[in-house]
Amino acid sequence: MQPSITILSSLLVGALLSIYLPMNSMVSRHLGSAITANITFFFMALVTSIALFFLWGDQATLSRLKTVPPYLYLTGFVSAFIVLATTYLIPRMGVRHFFILTISGQILTALVVSHFGLLQTPTDPVSAKKLLGAVLVVLGALFSTL
Repeated sequence: MQPSITILSSLLVGALLSIYLPMNSMVSRHLGSAITANITFFFMALVTSIALFFLWGDQATLSRLKTVPPYLYLTGFVSAFIVLATTYLIPRMGVRHFFILTISGQILTALVVSHFGLLQTPTDPVSAKKLLGAVLVVLGALFSTL
């Protein structure tokens, strides 16, 4: 994939996150339950994933499901937790505060994951410049939530 497409795709994902997470919180408010909203979200995600699989998926990949290390299936738990926390937190703290703190958490964790090459990611050692940038983002997040 060309770098410009990668960059634009990443920006699109960020824009979509800024829309879809508050939308899921709205579903929670309509239903009166963050957990029920989570169920509806993942049901629709399952239906969509199955449809996309039948349109463009490779059925041969299904035979490799048993080769995935069991701990990697925890991503489903993490996804459910993230969406449930989002539906609970956004109505209580607002979208701006939520995203600023979420992005701060992502940047700090990304520094550790990249530095050590965890989860088979490319190694990208922490430098003073990267650390300063992360500290500035976190300080900005702290100041904006006051």
